[in-house]
Amino acid sequence: MAKRLIILPKVLVFDVWSSFAYFRKSFTTTTALTYPFIPRSSIEGLVGAILGLDSDEYSNKLHDSKIAVAILNKVKKFPFSTMHTHVDAWKDFGHYLKTGSMHISPEKFRARVKIELLEEPKFRIYFSQKSNTQSLLKHRLQNHETIFTPYLGTSSMLANFEYIDEYDYTATPDDEAVAVSTIIPFTKTPPKVHLENGKTYAFEQNIPIHITADREVTGYYDAAYSPNGFNIKVSQIETQTIETKSGREYIAFIPTEISP
Repeated sequence: MAKRLIILPKVLVFDVWSSFAYFRKSFTTTTALTYPFIPRSSIEGLVGAILGLDSDEYSNKLHDSKIAVAILNKVKKFPFSTMHTHVDAWKDFGHYLKTGSMHISPEKFRARVKIELLEEPKFRIYFSQKSNTQSLLKHRLQNHETIFTPYLGTSSMLANFEYIDEYDYTATPDDEAVAVSTIIPFTKTPPKVHLENGKTYAFEQNIPIHITADREVTGYYDAAYSPNGFNIKVSQIETQTIETKSGREYIAFIPTEISP
C-alpha cells in the first residue's frame, strides 16, 4: 500500500519595526494609553496594507488567518502631549473669515491631550492562511514591496519590515510545558505560567481581535507576555511547534473569535 503524503501547514515569519508606535486603548479617556504590543486587529491592517487590501475588506479576508506575535525589543513607554482642535471651534473660525470678527478663547479652540507611545518597538509576526493570500504576502515580503504605506498605529509612525522565512508547524501536545516565544493569548482561562528566576511577566486585557469596516470591535482577548521579550514557559494552552534553522520554537496563535 502506498504511503499517504502528509502536507504540513506553513507559517510565514517576518519582522516589523518603527521608531514609535501607538496602539490606542479605546476605553482610555483623559490620557490615551497604548497596548504594549501590536494587537491582532492592527496586524490584519498591516498585512492588508502590504497586500493592497482596502480598509473595508481586509478584516473579512484575513478574519480566519492564524496570527501570532513576539516582542523582540524591550517594551518602553513614554508620555507625550499633542494639541487638538475642537471641531465646534471651526464654526466660529469660519464666521471670522467671513466677517473679520471672532470672539473665541484659546481654551475653546484647542485642547492638550496626553498620550502614551511605544519607543523603538520591534515585533516578529507569524502568519498562516489556507489561500493564495499567504503566497502573495511572501512574494511582497521577499521583494520588500508594499501597495499601501505600512505603519504602527498611526500614519505618522511609518514601519519597516523584513522577511524571515516560512516554516512547517504542528500542534504541540497539550500536556507538555514549553517555552513560548510569542505572547500567550487567551479568552477565558489563563495559561499555567511556570515562573523562572530573572524573568518579568505581565498580563494585558481587552485586546481587540477584529475591527470591522464600520470600526466595530468583534471581540477581545487577554494575553500573558514578557515586557523584555523573554520566552515564557507555559502549559495547559494550545501551542504550535515550528522547526526553524536555529532550532525548535513554540508559538501561540491569537484566537479568531471568542469561544462559546
